[in-house]
Amino acid sequence: MQVHWPLVISTACQRAGLGLLLCVVFANAVLGSQLPSNIACLVALTLLCAGGIASVFHLQRPSRFFNAFSNPKSHLTQEGFIAPFLGVALIAAGLNGIAFNAGAASAGLLCIAAVLALAFLVCTGLAYQMKSRPAWSTKLVFALFLLTAVAAGFMGANALALLEGDEAANKILACGLTATIAAAAVQTAYVSRMKHVGYGVAYDAMKQPYRPYALGWVALTVAALILAASCIAVPSAMLACVAWALYIISVALWTALFFKGAHKVR
Repeated sequence: MQVHWPLVISTACQRAGLGLLLCVVFANAVLGSQLPSNIACLVALTLLCAGGIASVFHLQRPSRFFNAFSNPKSHLTQEGFIAPFLGVALIAAGLNGIAFNAGAASAGLLCIAAVLALAFLVCTGLAYQMKSRPAWSTKLVFALFLLTAVAAGFMGANALALLEGDEAANKILACGLTATIAAAAVQTAYVSRMKHVGYGVAYDAMKQPYRPYALGWVALTVAALILAASCIAVPSAMLACVAWALYIISVALWTALFFKGAHKVR
C-alpha cells in the first residue's frame, strides 16, 4: 500500500495531542500533579487542527470528504461526527482561565473534552481494524493506536510537568516510560505477526522497502526512551521536549510502516 504522508501526519498529530490531554487529566486526578489542563487542551487543539489540515491534503477532492460521512456505522464516519464537538470542547476548556472563568463548570468542560478525545481515539483505532486487509485484521491494531497515544501523551505531560516544576514529574515519567515500552512490545508483536500473516501479503519489516521505516521507528523510540529516562537524573524540560518530539516522529514512521505493509489479499 502506498504511504500517504498527510494521513500519517494526521494520525500522529491526533494521537500526540489528544493523548497529552488525557494523560494530563489522569496525572492531575491520580498522580497528584497540578498541570495546567487548559494549556494541554490548547496544545491538543493545535495538533488536532494540524492533523485535520493534513487530512484535507490526503482526501484531495471535496467529494471524498463528504463520502466519509456516508455510513453512520463506520468508525471513520463516527470519528468525523465527533471531531467538531471535540474541537468546540477543546476551545472552551482551553480558553477557560485565559479568556474567561467557568468557575464550578470548569471540571465539567474538561471532562467533556476528555471523553470526546477518548471517543475520537477509540474510533480511529477501530477504523483501521478491518478484515479487508489481512495486516489490519487483528486487535493489535486497536491496541497500537491507543498505546502510542498514551505513550506520546505521557511523554508530553512529562515535558509540561518539568516546565511547570511539578513535583509529580517523576511519577508521570514512570508512566510514560512504561507506556512507551508497552507500545513498543505490541508494535514488535505486530511486526512479527506480519512475517506469517499469509494470504500472499506477508512481509519482513527488516527488508526493503520497509526497512527504512522500521529502523527509523526503532532508533527514534530508543532515543526518546534514553532522553526521557535521563530526566530522572537530570530534570530538564528541554530534554523532555526533545524526547516527546522524537517519539512523535517515531510514531509517524511506525504509522508509515503500518500503511506500507497493508496489502490487499492477492
